[in-house]
Amino acid sequence: MLVVLGVVLPAALFAQGQSGAERGAAGQSVEAAIEQWLVSEHDSSELMAATVAAVCDADDGIEVLGALQGQLVDAPSEARSKGLRSLIVQVTLEHLRRMHKSDMRFVGQYHGLRPLQPWLDPFLFGLLLDTPEWYPLTFRARLVPAIRDLIPKLPSAERVAAILSLVNDEREPVDLRRGLASLLWQWGKKSAAERFVRQLQMATTEGDGEDRVHATLQLADYFNALQDYRRAAGAHGAAQALARGAGVELLPVAYYSAACVHALLGDKERGIAALQRCAEMHASPDLDSSRRLKRALFEDDPEIALLRTDDRFSALLKLAFGDQGGNDEENGR
Repeated sequence: MLVVLGVVLPAALFAQGQSGAERGAAGQSVEAAIEQWLVSEHDSSELMAATVAAVCDADDGIEVLGALQGQLVDAPSEARSKGLRSLIVQVTLEHLRRMHKSDMRFVGQYHGLRPLQPWLDPFLFGLLLDTPEWYPLTFRARLVPAIRDLIPKLPSAERVAAILSLVNDEREPVDLRRGLASLLWQWGKKSAAERFVRQLQMATTEGDGEDRVHATLQLADYFNALQDYRRAAGAHGAAQALARGAGVELLPVAYYSAACVHALLGDKERGIAALQRCAEMHASPDLDSSRRLKRALFEDDPEIALLRTDDRFSALLKLAFGDQGGNDEENGR
């Protein structure tokens, strides 16, 4: 699933993909980088940026950091613990930023933050329900997939009530309200999400053809957020039929999203067919650059892992992006 936007944090100064035992660009292991921050005065933004990059770039960096959480309990008021707490905050924010910037959305995407539990639960709920001034209100919707992955069980009654209050507040952005309703759905409280489904279903019958197609695609995306992939597939099929009847041209992302849903259902043939249409549209030189997809979606998105096992996939990748790998700026957004 695709989204845009991103938050710019300090530039990464360490090499990507290194393990905790390997040496980064500054000649330090991730353990040494963390220790350098902890023994410092905690007043250098450059050192913080380098340490965050070291942790996030290392394959086991967050696990190494999470193993130090005991210090927050044993000596919470010591300077070392305060430095550790600030580092965990910045690493969490950077991980959230990177996942959002990837333009991929899939169940389990935020499992990499699990080593920071149990500290993470109150932090994420704090950003969502008692948002500090430094955290943009518009970013709250980005917390939904992280909470979905990291907090699968029903939280306290107080937190559920606060989430319901946001869902029912029509002054809040609709994407936030729908996302929070999908969390409640996951926790067994389905009424709020069912209300949004009914609203979207009603919208599919209103307006001109383009309006109805747009509403049907929104409905498909929402069923996907609820992990109701069968109804999502049905909505994608309805959107494609409506588009043909109304003379509305769908964007490549619509077919890509349909391919994801079919693949998640184990329907390789329909998934390949949708991806074929996406690749054909993507191959057109007339397609606006803002509507192009990233090659990394085809190559790395777990939602279409099934389709990558098909012998036809390599030809689709070549059709969409040509022979050269290139980079995301050359191949899309």
